[in-house]
Amino acid sequence: MTNPLRLGVSLFVACSLAACALGPGNSYVGHVDTEADAQVLAGDMADFVAGQLPAASSTVVLDPTPSGQVGNDLTPAFVVALRDRGFAVADARQGGAPGTHHIRYLVTRLDTGDLVRVTIDGGAAEASRFFVRNSAGDLQAGGPFTVRQMAAAN
Repeated sequence: MTNPLRLGVSLFVACSLAACALGPGNSYVGHVDTEADAQVLAGDMADFVAGQLPAASSTVVLDPTPSGQVGNDLTPAFVVALRDRGFAVADARQGGAPGTHHIRYLVTRLDTGDLVRVTIDGGAAEASRFFVRNSAGDLQAGGPFTVRQMAAAN
């Protein structure tokens, strides 16, 4: 059993380090073991986005990963998962039209699993979730998303 304090500190450190390694407007994908793992992570990330934004009327732009991560398996899986849920996904180089939502995502290895953080519109909504390996070796959610949302301005 994992000590909750140790896990909390580890999550904080991992998120902080990933954020420090990037400039604003960048996503980050550490090593994702398999294409199946990318599918699991991308599906869950898209489900979170779908719970925050109206899919049929929303266009999203994914903040790009650094040039060394362009060939990662997660980004194309995330694009497909978002489109499967009804989102239009615009090219980040075009910047998107007014009203386009920007999504930043960070995926990094932590202990024997992966930590995922998804941010919508610079922090209007943000969620983190830890994924673990089950007894069959498959990646699965280790708990619910931890969500933080900005309060609406009056």
